[in-house]
Amino acid sequence: MNRNFDESVTPPGEKPHPQYPRIEMNKTLLDENDDHPLAESFQRVNVISEDYLRLAVIKQEASQFQLSLAAYIHQLEQYNQTQQSPPPPHPPLLQPFSILDAKVSDFVAWLEMISIIKLATVLGEAAILIAFISYLFSIPYQQQKKIEDARNVLVDQMGQQHSDGRIAALKTLDSLCASNAGLQAPKAQMVGIQLNQCHKFSFHFESFQQWPFQFFKHQGIDLSYANLGRANLAKANLEKANLKGSNLKGINLSEANLQGANLQGANLEGANLEGANLQGANFTDAVMHGSLLNNANLTKANLSRAKMHKVQALWAKFNHANLHRTDLLQANLNRSIFKGSDLYKANLQDSSLQSADFLDDANLRSTNLKSADLSKASFWALHQLKRAKHWQSATKSPNWMQTIARPRSPRLRIGLIKSADSTIFKAYELGMRRAANRRVEIWSLLSASGVQNEAQTIQELIDSGIDAIVLSPEDPLGSIPALKKAYQAGVVVITVDFCFDKETAKDMVFACFNTNSLKMGADSAEHLTQWTSTHLKDQPLNIGVVDSAEYERYYPNYQGFLNGMAASEVKWKEISSVDAITQTDMDHVKEMLSENPQINILWGGSNLATEISVAAVEELGLQQKVKVFGILDLSKDKARMLLDPKSPLQSIIDQAGVKIGYKAVHAAVEVLRHQKTQYIEYPIEHRLLTQTDKAAVKELLTEANSIQ
Repeated sequence: MNRNFDESVTPPGEKPHPQYPRIEMNKTLLDENDDHPLAESFQRVNVISEDYLRLAVIKQEASQFQLSLAAYIHQLEQYNQTQQSPPPPHPPLLQPFSILDAKVSDFVAWLEMISIIKLATVLGEAAILIAFISYLFSIPYQQQKKIEDARNVLVDQMGQQHSDGRIAALKTLDSLCASNAGLQAPKAQMVGIQLNQCHKFSFHFESFQQWPFQFFKHQGIDLSYANLGRANLAKANLEKANLKGSNLKGINLSEANLQGANLQGANLEGANLEGANLQGANFTDAVMHGSLLNNANLTKANLSRAKMHKVQALWAKFNHANLHRTDLLQANLNRSIFKGSDLYKANLQDSSLQSADFLDDANLRSTNLKSADLSKASFWALHQLKRAKHWQSATKSPNWMQTIARPRSPRLRIGLIKSADSTIFKAYELGMRRAANRRVEIWSLLSASGVQNEAQTIQELIDSGIDAIVLSPEDPLGSIPALKKAYQAGVVVITVDFCFDKETAKDMVFACFNTNSLKMGADSAEHLTQWTSTHLKDQPLNIGVVDSAEYERYYPNYQGFLNGMAASEVKWKEISSVDAITQTDMDHVKEMLSENPQINILWGGSNLATEISVAAVEELGLQQKVKVFGILDLSKDKARMLLDPKSPLQSIIDQAGVKIGYKAVHAAVEVLRHQKTQYIEYPIEHRLLTQTDKAAVKELLTEANSIQ
């Protein structure tokens, strides 16, 4: 059966659409009547600009008018051509349909035996394919628009320090591998920003050298010649980023990842790069005066001709780094590693290189070592040092030649500062001496109480060439200057019985060992309330507190005690309280007991406080009336008191001093051997020992007998 193809014919067996009458292809009707339903349909389509949405609406409209997709599009184009005003822009998506429509008659002649419904199906599927291809061709345009929008956001947010829009825009540019040279974002706050998502297709032989095959290569974001002065990008990921010629003066890049980054000619004066990953980074001709590089990893970095006056790079790794003509005048490089590095004609005049490592063929040819401090530095050969300039004027260890002849791990000296002649410090010392060996020597110094005396003792240990110091800081704030001074001298500082917060500990302390002060106080209170339920059933609980709160590190003990008492719901009263920081304060405890005879419990908030509380009760002969609970370290005398039913001491909270001392030595050695460099808090479990648990006390008596 042969017949001309009429797009207006309703297929056999189908009824016209109930909403619209059967549509005849009348061009004049459409030209003269914009109210015609088909004209209204075309107008609805024309206001849609998105390709995928426009196609979906076209298919829907064609279905409503019972037209094939090709016929509807043909009529739509004719309608747009008849309009007086230029037709609205439409995407390239329709062009393929025009080509398709031109060939419809030939296509139908070839398929004249196929029904109209099947033909519409075929054309519809073809249109979807064409739409998909058109979408693929539109991707570059869409990406370019995203890039332009992101760059506009960066311009708009230029003067703002905090901007989520800026961060999102930079991430967009990074994901699209788009550059943004000349970024203006001084003082911007972008902590932890991740800009490492650009991966470009790369087909080469190396792609087949690993499985699975790698055909995409990471490429860093281009932020060359940017202005990020005093911005905060701590912990940011800028791997392989291009920051060439950028102003990074005063920027915070601590713990950031800049591996393989290009910082050639950048201004990093006063920048904070502590703990940053700078492996393979290019700092050629960069200005880095006064920057912080403590604990930074500069392995294989290129620092050629970099200007680095007075930088602080303690514990930094310069392994196999290029330091050609690098100017490190008056730099602090104590404990840094230069294994295999090339310091050809570098300037290290007046720099501090105490305990620096120049092993593995580090090159010192023509290096300026005038007045440098090379105390305890390690060298691989005599001629290595002698090839440097002015090496004779450098400070060296007395036995430096013998050390080269007989290379081995240096003997380490670790000092314990005892701020009181109490059993807790004796326990620390015992643990430290148990951890020592032929390569580790333990020193012990008794320091009078007070921040000034502590600072003086620390300075004495620094001057003696000590490698590490273990101490319980006198004051959380007052002790900081002396501890920072020790750190800058390359001394490993480890605190016991107190932990600084991580931010404060930076550039000062490497580790701390401490029990949970709040829990110690709470456990002490819990046992006290249990004891009173048996021994003071019908008597009031009148407590005298000896808290040692003058020292901030002991205040949490008292807070924990209050929390424990509140949790017990036992009725009690704090009759009076005194401070206890020296042995002479025992007179204040005795005075409190004399003036307040109703006190039947003394609670001690520190080792000293509990000790003098027991002594005061015994001197006043109040053993039967007043009982003592508190924080107190284990010793032979304390263990015997707990085994004596006549003793006023009912319980102690032992702080595991022997265990802490032992572990502190091992932690110091790990840092000194460059096995660990980050600040670590080591929690230690305390032990509650009571008169009612004599078996546990007897079990620990052997350990206590070792503590004199």
